Amino acid sequence: MTNDPLSKLPLFATDDEIAIAIVGRKRASDWKRGALQILEARGFPKVDALHGGRPVPLVRKWYELHMGLHRSYAQATLDEGKENLGTWTRTKSLRRNGDRNPELGLDWRSQKVLLYMVAHPDARTHPAIPDAGAFAMKKLAEKGVIAAGKTDRDGDTVWNVTDLGVEEAKRIDFWYNGKTRTDL
Repeated sequence: MTNDPLSKLPLFATDDEIAIAIVGRKRASDWKRGALQILEARGFPKVDALHGGRPVPLVRKWYELHMGLHRSYAQATLDEGKENLGTWTRTKSLRRNGDRNPELGLDWRSQKVLLYMVAHPDARTHPAIPDAGAFAMKKLAEKGVIAAGKTDRDGDTVWNVTDLGVEEAKRIDFWYNGKTRTDL
């Protein structure tokens, strides 16, 4: 790798020099404005105040690790999660917050029913809940997010949301909306 643009830089280079070496002169200013802040948050080498630039050997090493160049191509492509197009989306940051991810593997209809039940505590039988049938309620009960109570005067089972159900509803809401509503 002696012929790459980084090898032509001094030991400590400015952000302008590094940007030109990495993405070229045309895109250097965009890289400095956008990508550099993101990269610094991920451990990109800091500017050394004494030398007035970033240490180029560390910049090279950082990119080798970031791009998986320290391993063979076959190993890098077999590692699960290394090439993930979702890394540039909002869900990547949400996945880092593991305690906020839905944990119970509910399908979308079950999630919708659970969120409705939490938001509408008076809706406790499947006829009172949109898209809820006896089968959906049974699936939610198997997951432990609702529990069967007594039957009402129409003979329908009255369901109560458990503490686990409330917590899962908060995680689902955060997963899709990026924040938890205060009414959950």
